[in-house]
Amino acid sequence: MRNLKLSLITGALTVAAITPTAFAGTTQVHNFVETNHGWVSYHSAASLKSPILGRLLIGDKAPLVAKANAYWYEIKWNGKDVYITTDSFYTHLVTVTTTGTSPTQPVSPTAASAPASSSPATSPAPTTTPSWQVEADKVIATAKTQLNVPYLWGKQEPGVGFDCSNFTAWTFRTALGIRFSGSSVTQRNSVGTPVALSDIREGDLLFFATANNPTGGGHVGIYMGNGMVIQEGGGWGKVTIEPLRGTWLGRNLVFARRVIQ
Repeated sequence: MRNLKLSLITGALTVAAITPTAFAGTTQVHNFVETNHGWVSYHSAASLKSPILGRLLIGDKAPLVAKANAYWYEIKWNGKDVYITTDSFYTHLVTVTTTGTSPTQPVSPTAASAPASSSPATSPAPTTTPSWQVEADKVIATAKTQLNVPYLWGKQEPGVGFDCSNFTAWTFRTALGIRFSGSSVTQRNSVGTPVALSDIREGDLLFFATANNPTGGGHVGIYMGNGMVIQEGGGWGKVTIEPLRGTWLGRNLVFARRVIQ
């Protein structure tokens, strides 16, 4: 059996043979994108506005095709070239180096750590999307149909205008038939169930502190995953998709509630 050693080099996991001279063959380097957060979305193109094709579970490794730009990796998953965020909160790069007897045989992380007699690694088995995720996808897709619709206080009319809480109320009613008040204070205090900010997932309502309401009853949006929120107003004057990290939204996020159980 080949002796293998794991070592951490510049933040990437490297698998190297202890005695490479004992084997005839070539050294192969394989780059992967590994998720370090649960349910990381991958898209059909390098854009948040492109369709979400699925999600990777925490610890999944997808072969890296290329770094499309500063924000997106192109990866291979289920036989398709798709795109996933480069945000280090959600993903990181892993390099696997192998030395083997066959210069043409591709090596995966599973094969590199398995005994020589084991069968070749196979593609990950398809996973069943949980019902909450299906419903969250519907909510997000519905919300995105109103991008750039203006902020109008007290309004709840698609294509014409909303305020922040009427936007969230309209979105859930239209997508899932779930009805609740168009008041941000009521949503903050009684819609769904509270959830820790460290455990938020797609479809959760996010509440932000304002000068008049530091507990979060003054502004609300919908979490999209990957550190992004879709919201109405918030200083932009329309429905927009915004990052939490490094923005007013992220600095003032104080509460979350889960409507989709």
